[in-house]
Amino acid sequence: MVTAASPVLAPLRFAPERELIEDLFARFGLDALIDHFVGEGHVAEMYDFILGSQLRLTPVLSPRLTGLLGEARAVLGFTAPVDLFVGPDAGINAGAIHSVTSERPHVLSLSSALVERMDDDELRFVLGHELGHLAFDHYRARLAGPAFGDDDDGTSRMPPLLARRLESWDRLAELSADRAGFRVIDGRLDVAVRVFFKLQSGLGPEHLRFDVGAFLDQLERLEALERRELLSVFSHPATPIRVRALQLFAPVPAGGDLAAVDAEVLRLARLMDFEATRPLDVQARDFLLAGGVLAAMADGEEVTHEEWETLVQLLLPLCADPEAELTRITTADEADEILTRSATWLRDNAGEERFDLLRNLAHVVCVDGRLLGNEQRFVHQVADALAIPERAADQILYDVLAGYLQSQAMRRAAVPLLGGRRAPRPPAPLPAPPTAGPAKASGDDP
Repeated sequence: MVTAASPVLAPLRFAPERELIEDLFARFGLDALIDHFVGEGHVAEMYDFILGSQLRLTPVLSPRLTGLLGEARAVLGFTAPVDLFVGPDAGINAGAIHSVTSERPHVLSLSSALVERMDDDELRFVLGHELGHLAFDHYRARLAGPAFGDDDDGTSRMPPLLARRLESWDRLAELSADRAGFRVIDGRLDVAVRVFFKLQSGLGPEHLRFDVGAFLDQLERLEALERRELLSVFSHPATPIRVRALQLFAPVPAGGDLAAVDAEVLRLARLMDFEATRPLDVQARDFLLAGGVLAAMADGEEVTHEEWETLVQLLLPLCADPEAELTRITTADEADEILTRSATWLRDNAGEERFDLLRNLAHVVCVDGRLLGNEQRFVHQVADALAIPERAADQILYDVLAGYLQSQAMRRAAVPLLGGRRAPRPPAPLPAPPTAGPAKASGDDP
């Protein structure tokens, strides 16, 4: 069941978040996959677990908390049924589970520690934040990972590019939900800051003096960091970014134009996207960007889907959005200039990494299972720029090519069945380029 955002909530949503998730759903066909996952009853199991392990609150049991939820729903125009639960948890957390049928309500779950630490205004912000998640259907995108499932070795089946883009989206979704909570507390930044202080530190006013300036000073330090790779492992935006995002949002009147605010908030949010900053990683990224484009063009034909996908996979360990990086290279001359510059740096400063990078380019050349003369000459030129002997370059090329040829042969092979029919054997795994990326830390807190 998809929830339509109310007339109050719909204009609040952070536009870059909505646009990104709509693009990912369309591109990767997530609706059918997630609908099947929901239809199999997996989301209902989550509801049943909450029902069996936490206390469902009623106006008789907890007039304070149910009353605050009712106030938040009224402010946001959220009319769908919601059950409120609280569970014994020392962590300051809250979460939401979307209804899967018209017979079941949505679920909001609060930890006992959160209820104990927050005053009424702070709880209003938290409850509004979670209602925002429900209204904007954020639950659907967060079901993508479970819907893809894992291989036998525990590795997610989700395409790595989708996983990386969902990591970025997840942080943007928090900014949309923050705006819903902010509306419930009537734009009081001091209340939101108190919530963020308590979430980040676990401490209350008896220990800390809540200060917006402290967060904004911390934001300046984040922007000045030379290396921000570790920021990308967090599922939520850094708290100083959340505070500044609300500070920018606050002066805009209801129904006002948010385009300029959204652009600045997106710039800040991108501080947490994975980005290579070590000199070796930066040069390797540029080498693969430019060299990969030229390698795909070396056969004189248009870049194929297989070449593009291979190059994207190679770049994932080095940048947050490989496709965006690739589209910034507009001409072959520009690519050649970047390749020359990065290859020179790598020749003078890198060791075995030069051979690994040449092997990566060989994957782009050989992914179609053939090696043309122009492609081999291009690889020789790159090898020479990296100070790699031609014989070593050919060994790399033919090793990679052999892997793809073997894979193609396995796909063509068939096993005879009764009645003379033949069924294809399971294909052998492609000799995939190395992929890596920052791990993602998760959490249910608002």
